[in-house]
Amino acid sequence: MSASAIGWRRSRFTRTILGMRVPDATVARLLTCLAGGALACSETPRARPRPADAGTMVTVYLPPRTADRLAGRLQAVAAQRQWALSIRTDSAALADADLAIVDSAGTLVGRVRAGSPAAAQARQMADVVLP
Repeated sequence: MSASAIGWRRSRFTRTILGMRVPDATVARLLTCLAGGALACSETPRARPRPADAGTMVTVYLPPRTADRLAGRLQAVAAQRQWALSIRTDSAALADADLAIVDSAGTLVGRVRAGSPAAAQARQMADVVLP
C-alpha cells in the first residue's frame, strides 16, 4: 500500500466520521455529553493525593551481604510512600545514613540516626522491612 493511499484514507476518515462531516460529529458529541451528563463527559478520578512527606530522601545503609535480599523490599516501601531512596553499602555510609540495618548476632536490626531529618520515615521503613 502506498503512503499516499494511507494519507488519503486518513484524511478521508478525519473528514467523515461514521458518515458525518466533522462539524456534524462535533455537534452530535456535544449533545451526547449534555444528554449523558456525568456519565459521558465526567473527568476521570485522580489518583490519591501525594503524601505530605513525598519526595523525602531516605538514606539506608545495608551490609553488602544483605543488600540483595532487602533492596527490593526497601524500594517497594519507598515507592508506595513516594520517597526517594538511597541504598549504600560502603562503610562510610554507616555514620551518614538515616537508617542503618546491621547484623547483630545473626539478627538484622534497624538503627535510626539521631537528629536525622528523615527519622520518622526511616523508622517506618525499618518497621515494614524488618521482621
